[in-house]
Amino acid sequence: MAARREPAPALAPGGPATVARTDEAAIGAGLRALQAALAGGDDEGARRVLSGLRAHSTLSARETELVASAERVLAGRALVRGLELALQSEPVPEQAGVYRLLLVARSNASSDVRLRLPPADLKRLRTTMDAKGLEGMDYESKACQALDDLVLVPTVVRRIELLRYELPLGRALAVRERWRLEPRSGEIDCAGVVHPAANVRVQGCEREKLSPLLAAEAVSATALAERLAAEAPARERELLELALRTRVDEREACLDALTPIVARLAKSAPERVAAAEPALRWLTQNRDLGPDAAAWSRFLAARRRPAGTPNAPVDGLDLPDRPRSAQRAEEGPR
Repeated sequence: MAARREPAPALAPGGPATVARTDEAAIGAGLRALQAALAGGDDEGARRVLSGLRAHSTLSARETELVASAERVLAGRALVRGLELALQSEPVPEQAGVYRLLLVARSNASSDVRLRLPPADLKRLRTTMDAKGLEGMDYESKACQALDDLVLVPTVVRRIELLRYELPLGRALAVRERWRLEPRSGEIDCAGVVHPAANVRVQGCEREKLSPLLAAEAVSATALAERLAAEAPARERELLELALRTRVDEREACLDALTPIVARLAKSAPERVAAAEPALRWLTQNRDLGPDAAAWSRFLAARRRPAGTPNAPVDGLDLPDRPRSAQRAEEGPR
């Protein structure tokens, strides 16, 4: 007698078919979360999502490729974060008035790295200030190939000369230059593995040069505020010279000292603040306010906000975190 066939058992909820569909949905959701984390710069979140995706045994070839690509992106970002790149300007010994611009580079990776980026934009903004408080601005940009094949040994500092140049004063009382290097995305190679390299940052540098017509010694951080607050009004040239002779590392303290003085004079003697406008402009690099005493009072008050405070209006004036004039100057001509 032939054996009777039993009907195949029905799949209960949660059986293999349901598991496969759930797994597919979870993988799709994970890939979307991975993309969002990478786009938002949340590397830790991306690593958590990758760990969950790697736990799935049903990844397709395409999904496996996407996961591997994301891992290379994260590894590249870690290597880029380990880079310390900065521009530096220094006098050339025995060549009066000549300077050299250097790229100072260091890597904190555990192995040698090779950075391969397309030519970067090397930009300089030069600003002069004359005795009448008038500014001249000169902007230039050129291609720089210092990052197209840069090899760095762990913790070893490399100093690469980019160019030599002069910083002429002409008839100006002072000249200020700002250098910056803007890299493009490329690749970074570590231990024979190539990773994408994006958002490589290079710290810029500044240099100032004063006319020999000015007194050589620096003034105290409070000198300008004290002179502006004195009973006898100061001339515009005198205030400007005090600003020029204030050391760079004391300018924040100088502006702190000026803040209550400008606030008081903006109400009682706004013409005295107007006379200090070239000095304030040099110290802050804000070219937007002109001789408006009330605007300077609000601007100086706004810069004393605690770190992390939202950019709320101060006395009705909504000020940007950085002066628009400085932003436009750094962007260069469009």
